[in-house]
Amino acid sequence: MKTHAFGDALLATPAVSALTAAGGSWTALAGPASVEVWRRQKGIARVICAPFPPEGAGGMIRLMAWTAAGRHLFEGVEHSVVFHASPSVRRWIRFLTHCGMSSGGSVPLGRWEDARGFDTGALASDSYARIAGVPSGDPRPLFEVSPDEARRAAELIGGGRWLAIAPGGGRNPRDVATVKQWPADRFAGIARRASSGGWRILVVGGRGDEVAAALTALAVPEGSLNMAGKAGWGLTAALLARCGAFLGVDSGAAHLATAVGTDAVVLFGPTDPDALYAPGLVKVVRTTSPCAPCYANEVFPGCRTGGSSCMLNIQTDEAWESLEQVLNAHTGA
Repeated sequence: MKTHAFGDALLATPAVSALTAAGGSWTALAGPASVEVWRRQKGIARVICAPFPPEGAGGMIRLMAWTAAGRHLFEGVEHSVVFHASPSVRRWIRFLTHCGMSSGGSVPLGRWEDARGFDTGALASDSYARIAGVPSGDPRPLFEVSPDEARRAAELIGGGRWLAIAPGGGRNPRDVATVKQWPADRFAGIARRASSGGWRILVVGGRGDEVAAALTALAVPEGSLNMAGKAGWGLTAALLARCGAFLGVDSGAAHLATAVGTDAVVLFGPTDPDALYAPGLVKVVRTTSPCAPCYANEVFPGCRTGGSSCMLNIQTDEAWESLEQVLNAHTGA
């Protein structure tokens, strides 16, 4: 099971694939943000969606009511694999399943738990594999696009050279980490440069990214398609698969681009690319801020300096230089 952000769920898919390949009937327990990942994961027999993580007092009441009503869904579960370190989450899963558990906890909560811990700074996919008790393999995330989604994507961007830009990001189920975001006007500047070189611009993102997406798309009104807030994860994946390159911050969209094999340039401020992306999986543009990265593979603590200068330190020219290398590789320039 994996019950948090979409990108985190994608990082766990290689480990889950190896786990299910070993046999047995597996159920995934997911929150609304990650459920789409597990519905597409081969080897998962059943996906249960819970109102998790809870938001505020009302969210906690809804989760408690769901837990009381849904506990019977887990009858017959013999073992659970919990990709979380939180003691409260692990106790919740224990209450639901009342079975043995392998988890990311650092200290066992009882004889029923094998707490294998997360290695801070280590590649997340390797930590997930160790928690699941499987060998580390290909770390590329897994996300299957349906034939209908592929056809729809072909209708929307059937020809030409397309660059996907995700100008939002930094949104998790319980918070908005604005410190991970990059100014929309800088994405717009990148869009103009790419457009002048013959690239068309696909703008992607989720709900909440519409303003940044609109500003980016307006930079090249005759050569862009803005799908932010208009496409689910499946159609977004199909669209990304048809693009020559991707540019964005560390986000679910960036992980999705790697899952479908699109060359990705990713901007990093507070997060650690070495913990979240296997070497060579993305082209990394790092901030020059000495306090970064302040976050690797833990719950996001927020900016410790009281500002968001680490992402602002990434200049447009710097991002363009890295992206241009990727674009040139596609055009033979």
